[in-house]
Amino acid sequence: MSYKLLYFIVCLHIVNLLSLSEADVQAQDAQLSQYYASPLYLNPSLAGTSGDGRINLNYRNQWIGVPLNYNTFLASFDTPIPKKNIGVGFLAHQDVLGVTSGTAMTRFSFNLTGAYHLKINKKYSLSFGLQGGFEQSTLGFNNFIFNDQIDNDGNIGNSTADRLTDQNKIYPDVSSGLMLYSNQFWVGASVYHMNQPNISRLQNGADILPLRFSVNAGYKIPLTYKWKGAIANYDDKTISLMMHYQSQGTGDQLSLGATLNYNPIIFGMWYRGLPVKANGHPDQINQDAFVVMSGVKLNRFTIGYSFDLPIGGLTLGEGNSHEISISYNLNFYPNYYKKRNLKKEIPSHAKCPIPSI
Repeated sequence: MSYKLLYFIVCLHIVNLLSLSEADVQAQDAQLSQYYASPLYLNPSLAGTSGDGRINLNYRNQWIGVPLNYNTFLASFDTPIPKKNIGVGFLAHQDVLGVTSGTAMTRFSFNLTGAYHLKINKKYSLSFGLQGGFEQSTLGFNNFIFNDQIDNDGNIGNSTADRLTDQNKIYPDVSSGLMLYSNQFWVGASVYHMNQPNISRLQNGADILPLRFSVNAGYKIPLTYKWKGAIANYDDKTISLMMHYQSQGTGDQLSLGATLNYNPIIFGMWYRGLPVKANGHPDQINQDAFVVMSGVKLNRFTIGYSFDLPIGGLTLGEGNSHEISISYNLNFYPNYYKKRNLKKEIPSHAKCPIPSI
């Protein structure tokens, strides 16, 4: 999905909420460039698949050069419960849409997540995840200017006669996902907003939050190998080839790229776009951005920064985006797993090879 298309959808959606138009438009979830750095936002089945507890924090500042500036904040926690082969966690998510005069709209959600990890055989495992909670959206009604506030000379005068039934809307939210993985390979799918709540603020209005479908897959290639008697860590130096496709409403997007983990340095590059699909602009390729990411591991911390270089029609000054992720690995089960060579041995069904960023 291009930034121009998403920008247009958001504008129309706000207009619809303010009863200025009857356009049939739909809300869109926030996108992340470092999508693997927020595992529960990517797929609920990833709860508890890191081998131990973890905390993830994410911040994204999108479209810093356009009047509608989009900020996303995410915080999540998840941990396995090894004796039960399950994972539990929670995800808190807030989007803030700002305009020149202030905050136009905020969306906050809080969801609890549970996952069951099933070992199919010595090589493959399957994880099922379910996520449920609530979402709250609030409109900054006083930060908008309406037609009846502007006179023929362009001056802004009295307050508007337009009114909403409710500026604040709370509704339930249910999502699910599954993931098939081995030590090096993974493929998963998830569905968000399965209950499709009505988020309209118009009396007797209908504005359905559409389903968000997500498919992700990848393969981790080790750059060192477990020779007999070797001291090197098998996971210290790897290349992960990754893809992520998601669709919501009338918009969809595909990300393709790779991450190099050369402990403690991490570097990644992605291409986001769907050049094989028409986008309503015959003279433009349906593409969005190139993403460059760098990161570092410091003991239990992993810190990443990414920059979106727009290639879908917006200029660098308009459509560039910044994203920061912080991950902290906990140590809840130091004595649970068997130890070998003074290292914690994690069962294959308890650890998915998806990189943290």
